[in-house]
Amino acid sequence: MKINLREYLKLTFIYTALAAFPPLLQIFIRPVIEGEGRLSASEFSQLSITELIISLAFTIIMYSMNNAIARFHFDYHKDEESHKRMVSSIFNLMIIRGLILIGIVLVITPFIGKFFTQPELQNFRSYGIAAVITGFNRAIVLTAAALYRNEKKVGLFILLMLGWGLIRTFLQLVFLFKFDMSFTGYVNGNCLGSIIVSAIILVYIFKQTGFKYDRKILKPIIQFSRPLFHYGIIYWGITFIDRLFLESNPLELGIYDTAVGFAFGIQMILQGMQGATQPEIYEMMSEGIQKNLEGIKQLSNIMIAQSELLIAFMILPTMIYLNFFFETELTQASQLVGIIYVKFLLRSQFIIFSFPVFYQKKTKAFLYINILVLAASLLANYIFIPMFNAYGAIIAGMIAFFLQAIITYFYQKRIVSIPWNLNKLLYYPFMIVGLTIILEIVKIQFNINQFVIASIVTLIIFASVMILYKNDIKKRIKIKT
Repeated sequence: MKINLREYLKLTFIYTALAAFPPLLQIFIRPVIEGEGRLSASEFSQLSITELIISLAFTIIMYSMNNAIARFHFDYHKDEESHKRMVSSIFNLMIIRGLILIGIVLVITPFIGKFFTQPELQNFRSYGIAAVITGFNRAIVLTAAALYRNEKKVGLFILLMLGWGLIRTFLQLVFLFKFDMSFTGYVNGNCLGSIIVSAIILVYIFKQTGFKYDRKILKPIIQFSRPLFHYGIIYWGITFIDRLFLESNPLELGIYDTAVGFAFGIQMILQGMQGATQPEIYEMMSEGIQKNLEGIKQLSNIMIAQSELLIAFMILPTMIYLNFFFETELTQASQLVGIIYVKFLLRSQFIIFSFPVFYQKKTKAFLYINILVLAASLLANYIFIPMFNAYGAIIAGMIAFFLQAIITYFYQKRIVSIPWNLNKLLYYPFMIVGLTIILEIVKIQFNINQFVIASIVTLIIFASVMILYKNDIKKRIKIKT
């Protein structure tokens, strides 16, 4: 299968920009809602814990249906009626699961707040139900996005992501400035905005597919999704458990979460890249992996190069933005940006090496891989956060992402023989991460200006890309001339 590189890069840009738009919009409004008479660093720590709850509810309700709808689309897309039944059944299953979870949370609400030390978080009823409903709506939105992306309905994808970003952000600001300038005002505005968007999606989808619930179709989908759901819960633990360890130190958590919030924007951009790459790779794999080895390798190399360039381009602007537009202690988050951003190179490696595993439906492996990773992450958080605070959480995250990438690589190698370019996909990304860690230690030990170190990291990444891809760049230039 020949790759239309121009079309691929166009779709990559669209999916990347639109997937990143909602979280980036959340980042850009932070200076508007932060400062004297607005939200403080400690209230941002409370928003961090709220996001932990939203993400857990989202993971439970979605049950990895975004991955399922992406994979099973290729099994059903040639039969329109069966495809409609599949789509309708998936969304009905999520609605049922969402209603059950909301009911359970209503019953146990008085007990959940006892897990936290901050008085505002102990009053779980004031924000918890809204957080769970927001997670439910996020599951609907992102599963619909996965469907439209694989159907290549670009217009619907654009409309969905723009609407989700704009509506919920508008209502967050309305609730904060008109009703309640506190973290609960933000949460309630977010909840209402997400309800409106998901309601529109469900009406549209059921109008197109009808209201169906096919147990026969759902059985293999649930079997496919179950280990991915387990993986999702474990990944939630890997991603968010550090907030629980930092919750008793609101200032430190607020600073750390601000840096991680910007990094989440990077993660969403990477997911956009994944969204553009995954349908193309699945299509090539469906035609035969060995037949399309060169195309699979080419797209994978492009994806890791895009990740490296994105991180390199974003480090310094993010640090400048934090220093110039924030007023409170949250400006200190700029110190953490470089080391946190570079961590996502490991995440890109994991995504690339997991494509063949997903396609072969060997999803059970992710359960075992990530149980090991979660155990390592919990131990690392337990050891390092009391010693190093936010840097302890970063160390734990590095360990977790490294283990995910390297174990997935070796497992994928066992089930599918793909001769990857390991310099591009494995060794150089590891080198970038390693040098960034060393430079971060040097910065702390010798009190070197953060912008000097960030500039060196950026130059290392650009130099690596130029070394690895100089021949590809020359070929493209020759073709154009």
